[in-house]
Amino acid sequence: MDKLFAKKWFIKLSSIVIAVMLFLMVNLDNANNQPGGIPGITEGSRTMEDVPLNIYYDEEAYVLTDAPETVQVTLRGPETALTRSQILQGQQELYIDLEDREAGVHYERVQFRGYPNDVRVSVVPMSVRIEIQERQTSSFPVEVEIVNEGEIEEGYVVGTPTVEPSTVDVTAASGVLEQVASARVTVDLAERSQAFTDSVAVELYDSNGRLLEVNASPPAVEVTVPITSPNKEVPVRVGRNGALPEGLAIDSLTVVPEMVTIFGPVDIINGITFIDVPSIDLDDIEGDTQIEVDVPVPEGVERVEPEQVTVDIETTTEEERVFSDFEIELEGQAPDQLIFFDSPLNGELDLVINGSPDILERLERSNLRAYINVEGLEPGEYNLPIQFSGPQNIRFAQMGQTVEIIVSDEENEQALAPSVETNDATNPEDELEDEEETDAGEEDEAPSEEGNEDQTSANNTVTNDS
Repeated sequence: MDKLFAKKWFIKLSSIVIAVMLFLMVNLDNANNQPGGIPGITEGSRTMEDVPLNIYYDEEAYVLTDAPETVQVTLRGPETALTRSQILQGQQELYIDLEDREAGVHYERVQFRGYPNDVRVSVVPMSVRIEIQERQTSSFPVEVEIVNEGEIEEGYVVGTPTVEPSTVDVTAASGVLEQVASARVTVDLAERSQAFTDSVAVELYDSNGRLLEVNASPPAVEVTVPITSPNKEVPVRVGRNGALPEGLAIDSLTVVPEMVTIFGPVDIINGITFIDVPSIDLDDIEGDTQIEVDVPVPEGVERVEPEQVTVDIETTTEEERVFSDFEIELEGQAPDQLIFFDSPLNGELDLVINGSPDILERLERSNLRAYINVEGLEPGEYNLPIQFSGPQNIRFAQMGQTVEIIVSDEENEQALAPSVETNDATNPEDELEDEEETDAGEEDEAPSEEGNEDQTSANNTVTNDS
C-alpha cells in the first residue's frame, strides 16, 4: 500500500474520485427530484420580453406599413445549454422572411436561428400579421411658416423667405403618401434684426394639420429670410480741396449715383439729411477725370448702399465775367449799430467771377453774394475781409480782398459824421469832370450793358450748395 501512495498517478486518481464523490453528494437532492436523470445535469427555462423581430422584404420595391417590433421568447433546456445560449445571444435572431412576397397583408410564423440545438424555443405570438405596400415617391414644395414676426423692432421689414432646395421628396407607401398634404419649415423671428440663413428640419402634415411620422429627403433645408432695416435715401456731397491749375475751370462735377440708401434704426437715420464723401483734391486735376470714392457709414448707421460712388469731373478753359457795382452786404449788424464804408466809399465793387463759359452764362446776380461780418464789433475803424458765396464750380477773383469800415452807434454818430461827410464830399470842378465822364461812360457802355443784361437774364440751373 505504501508503494501505491508513492506513485503520482495514484495520488491524482484518488483526488479525482474524491472530487466526484463530493459533487454527487452536493447534487443528490436535485438528482432525486429528476427520476431517470443524470446527476449534475438539470433542466431550466428563461423568458425574455421585447425581443426584436426582424422583417426581411424587398425594400427597393415595398414599404413595411404594419408589423410588430418585438415578441416574447421562452428558452427551455439544460442549464449548460441555456448558459451557452446567453453567451451566443448576439448571434441569435427572430425574423420573418418576405423577400419573395408581393404587396399585401401576410400572416407569417416567426422563425428563429442561432440558438443551441438542445434548447427549445417558444415564441409568443407564434404567428404575426405583416403588411407591405408598394414604395412610391412624390415631391412636395417646402412652405415657410414664420412665427413671432411681431417681435422684430419697429421699422424692420421681413421679405419673402427663400428655400434651398425648394422641394423635398417623400418616399413611402401609397397609402401614406395620400395623407401628406404639405411639407413645412418653421422659422422663429424673435430677436432677429437682420437677414439670416438657417438649416431647418422639414416636417410633413396631413390636410388637418396633424404632424405625420414620415421622413422627407433631404430631412432639412436652408432657409434664407431677408430682413430690411429702416432706410431712406440721402444725397451725397463732395467737398473740394485746393484749386485747379490756372486757366482751367470745372464745367460739371456730378456724383453717380447722386443718392445713397442708409440703413439703421429709425431715430438715427431720421437725423441724417446728407452724407459727405472725402473731398476731391483739385490740385491734381489736369482734365476730365473720374474718381471712385468710398461712402462713409455715419455713426449708428448699419450700412450704406452703394458703398462707393463715382465723381465725374469735366473741365474746360476758364473765362471771366464781371458784375459791376455789386453791393457788399453787412452780416450780423445790430439794430443800434451804424456802419460807414470808408473804402470803397459806396460799399460796392466790380465782382469778378471765373468759371466755364456755360456756368458763367447761366449765372445771375441773385446767385452771388459778397458780405462782411460785423457782428459784435465795437465802435471804431476796421479792415475786414470780404467773404463770397455762390454756386459750385466758380472762382471769386477778389477772394482775400478787404474793405475799410467805420463802426458807430447813436451816441458816437455825431462825432463820426464830420469825417464821413468829408470823405463823401466832392470838389465842384471834380464834380463837373465826373458828370462829363459819366455821360461819356453811359454812351460807351450802352452796348456792353445790353450784353450783360442778356447774360444775367439766363436761367440759373446751378444749385447753391454753400
